[in-house]
Amino acid sequence: MKQYAIGVDIGGSHVCTCAVALETGRLAAGSLCSRKVDCHAPARTILGEWADAIRRSAVAVGDGAIAGIGMALPGPFDYVRGISLIEGVDKFEHLFGLDLAASLPPLLGEYGRLPLRYVNDASAFALGEYHSGAGRGSQRMIALTLGTGIGSGFVDGGRLVTEGPEVPANGWVYHLPFAETIVDDQFSTRWFLRRHAELSGRDAAGVKEIAEAAADDALARRIFDEYGVRFAEFLPPLCRAFSCRKVVLGGNISRAWPLFAPALHEALARAGADLDLSCTELHDNAVMAGAAQLFRDIE
Repeated sequence: MKQYAIGVDIGGSHVCTCAVALETGRLAAGSLCSRKVDCHAPARTILGEWADAIRRSAVAVGDGAIAGIGMALPGPFDYVRGISLIEGVDKFEHLFGLDLAASLPPLLGEYGRLPLRYVNDASAFALGEYHSGAGRGSQRMIALTLGTGIGSGFVDGGRLVTEGPEVPANGWVYHLPFAETIVDDQFSTRWFLRRHAELSGRDAAGVKEIAEAAADDALARRIFDEYGVRFAEFLPPLCRAFSCRKVVLGGNISRAWPLFAPALHEALARAGADLDLSCTELHDNAVMAGAAQLFRDIE
């Protein structure tokens, strides 16, 4: 039986790779590789950085023990065929239309024969937390990543659910209507910056700045309270539709969990919503751990 898979977390400015034990979800000692990547570089340069990081992680456990390479990437991306569809967002413009299944293996040397699988980065986060993080022991779980946008993943029995009446299309919530716009506008960094400007007349650099001010600033605390109350309106219908209680939060905004959790829990209690909410346990490793879980079915 293959003991490991390589999990790959690809972001706009980095690539992180690690060998992950398929049975436990734990990252293999000495296999973590992280490096900066220029997302504006030519395609071969970007793929070369990815390939080098993958090789370094694979060497740590030996190719005979590796089931495959799971790659978590932001969308838009054709996750079935492995083709980048990203364009017009000032990153990876040279990868548009590129077939990774054909382009990446030749750069991997002896590891080029390993199968490749692809997954959305938020979906990979969900799988990682389900198998070896805050979602352990759950049958069903919803994971949400809160940051510049809202990512999501629905997991049932260890498998991603991306279609059917229980979940939104692709398992993505960002486009769902909420408060006269969409979820992405109402629970992302944009909402915090907009609300802060409305209440204070000043622009904030980011959610971190507002969070750091909350200890002494009643206005900042009010913003997080409002965020928690609004979140309590959004979560229950989502959980009822998927018939689950467990929700795991990640992303940069989740680092401010202590600031919005009290208002969120209070509002849920008033609404009679019995949900089990947790923050990520794996943090930056969740996406790699989840991408590797795409190979749990390989003996």
